Amino acid sequence: MLAHAHPELKEAKYVVFVDASRRYVDCSDGVRELLGYSREEMLSKKIEDISYDVGAVPILFGKYLQNGTLDGEYVLQRSDRTPLPIRYRAFVLGDGCRAAIWEPVGGWTEIYLAALLETDPVKQKAKIKRALAAIEQNASAAEDERRRMTDALAMLSALQRARE
Repeated sequence: MLAHAHPELKEAKYVVFVDASRRYVDCSDGVRELLGYSREEMLSKKIEDISYDVGAVPILFGKYLQNGTLDGEYVLQRSDRTPLPIRYRAFVLGDGCRAAIWEPVGGWTEIYLAALLETDPVKQKAKIKRALAAIEQNASAAEDERRRMTDALAMLSALQRARE
């Protein structure tokens, strides 16, 4: 990553660069460690290869290229196929580099998403219980976070009822 001297990316631990076909062309060591890939493995991947919602990739990438920037939350998958929720900020930089900064999303959100993505009914039931407990522990969160937790509780309750 030494060839990329962009001030926007200077302090970021998790940085990726892609080409126009959405293939990773460079990444920070933090990204490799976060996802569990070697450098060679990571550079052989496209965005779709590590995404949970493959269908959304072309749409989001198109918006990103059109606007020159995009940010939001997304769920990636680690090399062991476990979900990794992130917040991202993507930029098309002045020299044409296509870069993004990732920040892992932890806490109740990660546990909640793991419950939603679980396909085994027995495992999902246990993950739903853990997610409900994690959300309840964050009752003193800020208003925006409480709104997201209320939505998550509704979804988990619906899943629980469907599994019973």
